[in-house]
Amino acid sequence: WEAVGLQHAVLVVGYEQKLIREVVAALDTPLKITWVDNQEYAAKGNTHSMWLGLEASPAGAIVFDADLVYEPAILKRFVDSPEPNSILVGAGSLDDIECAKALVDEGGCVRKTIDKRAITETELQELCFAGEAIGVLKFDASTRAALTTFTETFLSDSANVMLNWEHLFNQFLPAHDIACHFEPSGQWVEIDTPEDYVLALEKFASGAEEA
Repeated sequence: WEAVGLQHAVLVVGYEQKLIREVVAALDTPLKITWVDNQEYAAKGNTHSMWLGLEASPAGAIVFDADLVYEPAILKRFVDSPEPNSILVGAGSLDDIECAKALVDEGGCVRKTIDKRAITETELQELCFAGEAIGVLKFDASTRAALTTFTETFLSDSANVMLNWEHLFNQFLPAHDIACHFEPSGQWVEIDTPEDYVLALEKFASGAEEA
C-alpha cells in the first residue's frame, strides 16, 4: 500500500480477529494502522463493516474487499487515475452469476451493480455492462462523507442490516457520479471458493507473469 502513496489503513475486524491482528503485527510497514472492532459481525452484514471503516477514515478513502488478491500495479494505476471517485472494474462475463457486474451510463459512471443473479434485458437496455466490480472503490473527502451519512441512514432500517453493500450502492450510485476505472490486467482474484484460492496460488505464489 505504501508503495502507491497510501499512509493510513483502517482495518475493520470481527471474526477470528486475533489471527488477523497477529499477522498485521508481524508486517514491516510504515502504514499507520487504525483498528476498528466490529463486535456485531455475526448479526450485521458487510455494509455495516464498511460504514465503520468510513466513519474512522479521516478524509478521502479507498475501500477494499478483504477477499481480493491483486498485482500491486493494478492498485497504483487506480490510485493515480485522475477521477476522484471511481470503482475498479475488471473483465467479466454476463454469464457469471457470482460476479458483481458493473453497469454504466453513457458518461462512464457506474449506476448499478448486480451480484448473484443475471442481468435483465431491461437493465441492458438502460445501461451498459462494463465488467466485474473487483471490490476496490475510491472516494474523495466530500463523497466519503456523503456516503458515510447515506450508509448510516440505510442501516437505520432494520431490514437492511444484513444486506451486502450492493444494495446500498444501488441506491447511492444513481445520484452520485462514480466513474468506472477499467483494469485490463487479469492479475487479480476474488477468493470466494476453494477453486479461487487455488487460482490465486497459481497466479501469485509462483510469480506468474502478468497476463
